[in-house]
Amino acid sequence: MSNFEDFDTDTDQVRTEPPAGRATLVGILYYPDILDLRLLGYELERFEDLLVALDSCGYKNALRIANLIHKSGTNPIWNTHRANQIELLVLDSIHEYGLAQVPQLLRKILGRVYEGEMQSHLTIDLITAFYWACIAEIARDYAWRDPRLNQWADYLSYPVRNVFGLEPSRLM
Repeated sequence: MSNFEDFDTDTDQVRTEPPAGRATLVGILYYPDILDLRLLGYELERFEDLLVALDSCGYKNALRIANLIHKSGTNPIWNTHRANQIELLVLDSIHEYGLAQVPQLLRKILGRVYEGEMQSHLTIDLITAFYWACIAEIARDYAWRDPRLNQWADYLSYPVRNVFGLEPSRLM
């Protein structure tokens, strides 16, 4: 049994069918999560480019993200261990600004994209990379308070920027 049997390489899609027959990402958005995010000062539209990129992610892009995450020891520019450390630094900083619940909500929203049987090591890697990119967006919003947040945001968003070609200016 192959780890890749869940994927249809002919159509170049990470999932073979949309979950629960949905045609778009809107089908999985849970309105109370969106309201909670709004209550904390963020609209879901702030992360629209990232959500659209995640929803339309192809199999080849998923493999590239997984390779970056799991074989990053040989990459002199970026590695997963350092990204995990920077994630904690960013979470600590945004916690000081009263945004401790925003990362949890974002992870929950991203986790709904690939629920149940659709989860595999590739989809989990995708969710992790896009979670880092969302956290980077929040860090950029508060970089005026701490200039290090801009550098940390660039580091965290590197996998998504590298694989999907999204520029930091477009993410902002």
